Amino acid sequence: MKKDQERVYEKLIDVSKLSKGLLLKGLLPYYVLGLLAEEKMYGKKVLERIHEVTGGNWKPSPGSVYPLLQRMARLGMVSEYIDDSVGHPKRVYELTDAGRDAYKDMKEDIRPRLKRTIELLSLHLDKLEKEDW
Repeated sequence: MKKDQERVYEKLIDVSKLSKGLLLKGLLPYYVLGLLAEEKMYGKKVLERIHEVTGGNWKPSPGSVYPLLQRMARLGMVSEYIDDSVGHPKRVYELTDAGRDAYKDMKEDIRPRLKRTIELLSLHLDKLEKEDW
């Protein structure tokens, strides 16, 4: 993808202007798109799966996940429908082709940023471990 070409997923995340992209804020869209790339699911399951795949270290709030899913639907990244076959109706989200493309772009963009972030954090950790407080 060309550098000057707009990436749709960037409408979903907040890249820190101070770090010039070194530190990426907002991995939630990455996790949501990744999970939906594996299977369609309803919002509560998205929340539960993020908690699982992060080893129980992160449980995003419904107040962040549901608006993100709605924004993804408006952008055509996910489709949604009501499934009432399990008793009470649930809104199910499924990744569209546009969502798959956005996820692919996001992975390409995030990978080097995460590597740089890890390198930076490792440098800081080394420094902290060497300093006497």
